[in-house]
Amino acid sequence: MSSEQWKQQIEYCLAQIKLRHQPAFEELYQLTSGKLYGLILKIVPDKELAADVLQEAYTKIWMNSERYRHDLGGGWPWICQLTRNCAIDRVRSSSRQPEQVDIAVIDEETASDDLLRELTDDSSNLWLQHHDLSRCLQKIRKEPRSVIISAYIYGLSHSELAIQLQKPLGTLKSWIRRGLKELHQCLEA
Repeated sequence: MSSEQWKQQIEYCLAQIKLRHQPAFEELYQLTSGKLYGLILKIVPDKELAADVLQEAYTKIWMNSERYRHDLGGGWPWICQLTRNCAIDRVRSSSRQPEQVDIAVIDEETASDDLLRELTDDSSNLWLQHHDLSRCLQKIRKEPRSVIISAYIYGLSHSELAIQLQKPLGTLKSWIRRGLKELHQCLEA
């Protein structure tokens, strides 16, 4: 299945889930659970807890499917964000902190594509998109790149980043905003 077909199938499943179609929900699970579990493990390293978060994420997908709007973005990003939020909420509610991320190491990780390969199956046709993301990440300045990766891949909050980097919260938010803008422009080019 091509990347475009995969995305279309997710959109179709979400449309059917809005109508409470159980087989479409099962199909969505088959299409996305492996990748979402990998995403959760980046934030919640405990495998049993990650499995619980995955179940919680799918419950939220089912319960909130009517809130999904195709015109505001694709189904896959919506599912990823919902899942990421569940994982971060679980870490915060259990008073566990995500493992300390060494910001200096992040730049070394982004110098290669290893970090992004971990986010995808090696057999996935989505690798080209992630390869573009890696290429674009390497083009933006060091500070925004490190903060974006820490926030969106490792799940650190803006406040946690401000403490770790000893920078004002407004500065970090500006770095993220500008970095995401640069990423968007690079990916659109």
